[in-house]
Amino acid sequence: MRTPPLLLGAALFFWGWQTGHLWLSAGMGAALEGARWWRRRWDFSAVDLQRIWMLCLALQAGAALILYSTQDRMLFVFKFAQSLPMSFLPLMLAQVYGMQEAMPATIFFWPFHRKLRSDQQTVHVSFPYFALCVVGTSASTQANGYFFEGMAILLLAALSWSRPRRVGIPVWAALSGMVVVMGFYSQQELRRFQTALEGALGGWIADMLHQPADARECRTQIGHAGEISLSGRIIWRVTPDDSGFSPSLLRQAVYDGYRNQTWTCSSNDYSPAASAKAETYNLLPSKPIEFDVRVAGYYQNGEGPLALPHGVFELKDVATPAAVQTNRLGCAALDNAPGLVECTARWGPGPSLDPPPGILDTNVSENERPVLAKIASELGLKNLNDRQKIRAVARFFADNFRYSLNISDRQEPGKTPLGVFLTTTKEGHCEYFATATVLLLRQAGVPARYVTGYAVPDNARQGKTFLVRERHAHAWALAYHSDNHSWEEVDTTPPVWADKSAAPPPPWWEPMSDMGSNFYFRFSEWRWSKTSLARYASWLMAPLILSLVWRIIADQRGRAAARGQENDAPPDWPGLDSELYQIDRRLEATALARHTGETLGQWQARLEASGTAPQPIRLRRIFALHRSLRFDPHGLSAAERRALADEAARWLADFAVENPRAKTGRLKLS
Repeated sequence: MRTPPLLLGAALFFWGWQTGHLWLSAGMGAALEGARWWRRRWDFSAVDLQRIWMLCLALQAGAALILYSTQDRMLFVFKFAQSLPMSFLPLMLAQVYGMQEAMPATIFFWPFHRKLRSDQQTVHVSFPYFALCVVGTSASTQANGYFFEGMAILLLAALSWSRPRRVGIPVWAALSGMVVVMGFYSQQELRRFQTALEGALGGWIADMLHQPADARECRTQIGHAGEISLSGRIIWRVTPDDSGFSPSLLRQAVYDGYRNQTWTCSSNDYSPAASAKAETYNLLPSKPIEFDVRVAGYYQNGEGPLALPHGVFELKDVATPAAVQTNRLGCAALDNAPGLVECTARWGPGPSLDPPPGILDTNVSENERPVLAKIASELGLKNLNDRQKIRAVARFFADNFRYSLNISDRQEPGKTPLGVFLTTTKEGHCEYFATATVLLLRQAGVPARYVTGYAVPDNARQGKTFLVRERHAHAWALAYHSDNHSWEEVDTTPPVWADKSAAPPPPWWEPMSDMGSNFYFRFSEWRWSKTSLARYASWLMAPLILSLVWRIIADQRGRAAARGQENDAPPDWPGLDSELYQIDRRLEATALARHTGETLGQWQARLEASGTAPQPIRLRRIFALHRSLRFDPHGLSAAERRALADEAARWLADFAVENPRAKTGRLKLS
């Protein structure tokens, strides 16, 4: 079924108005509607139409590739829908400027074209294209108060064109008015319901997916019985410089307050970091000894913490438009980041981003104080300096404690879960060791903080890059040296944890999962490259698109040339191989030769009347068979054709006997 006049032009104009492509839509609409006045038509074959359909699919694939490379996920969906009218315009132009009333369905199902009957199934693509215009218009991200009115007019125009004739115009108008009014109020209520539903589900989903640790607080698993298991999903990719020296720890968050198995950050306000030049941030003065490490990670929502080594002083190659921010406790985060960020961190021994200690850095909660005071007294920490206290605490955990991810449900009256760990079970995971270390140092008078992030174990190396996985999540302590006013990382978790963190062993499919992860990482590198490789994405589709266009044009030219040759070539008359022409050539030099302008009947009558031509009865039979061969639409049967050849051969043989000197001559056609 065809669309009514000017409907497609109006739909395209409305699409361009709503999506910001007004001038483009005006040209597209003029090209489609101009077919009503342009009389020339092109004869597209089924192969041509199939190639045009493939061209449309290639255009849409190219649009998807470019949009996926330049837009975030939500905008990608809207922009992709908006591009539908542009991508499938060639097919619609082939419909309106072609000689076909409708397109064979086989062109849309070319892998199964042999199973479809092309003489039975055809499609007129005008209404499907109108539907694409409606979808593209509905995907507009620009607020416009005339959307409902314009869409209602377009849809009513399309429906009115197909109105059943048994339904009168007054009834149809009344029903249309009811539908418009009901649709107007329904869409308003649906919008309110959508807003309420998003608000309700947003909070519920946020609670359900709440992470145990973020920049504000870290709810530890201290006191929770059972085995902790983390996946092998790759979180960070860490590539050291040519020295091959990689940091063993990457921090993400720092906390200074502890209460009821939860660490908190007293001040989580971030401020922009200083930037000396584009994509470079100076966090601290340069250091005499420095190393470079490249850290790559995903930022799904455009923001999140950076994983950086202790002592980082500069960040380079931070992809625009991402911006680096830092907080009071020396953590760095990204804002407005692309989906993948690869940056180079310059780091070295010496000063760090951590500010001088505050009052919370020496605070110990009352319920933990009795056990901590007893252990500090047993270790004789009171009589040691800060460095000696730190070493003594580290030896205490190394000599007396074991690492375990399987925590028993052990409870003792008057003791907290951390107190049970320090005095009874003496086994636990990194959160136990880091928390106990921080609080024990504070009890001894050494300012300390709790840090979370990821470890970079040696067994995580693959080639030049360390693959830091979810199971490498780690916690450790920061201790303050009052003599030189610097902070030191103190990791008292037994080193065996890096091996036991993989227990149970990784699943057998992890290598295959890593292959998929590496492929997606390379694709994401291209997609979010700061060199804007996405600007050249269209060139990937250009050869295919140009090839399809060239094949369509070349086939049209070849078909036109073939038609011209057919018109110029002499007609292929039937019966040109008749044996009567052999007789004509044999008689050419005799008085019996056919005269110029003499008809076939006149020549036959003259031969029969001459009395010198042999076998006149056989000659009459030859002429009769020749006329049937040349002029009868049914021609001769196989037996009659053989009879003509035999009769002519015998006549020529008799003539040769009677006229041995006869010569052959030219051929005249009748």
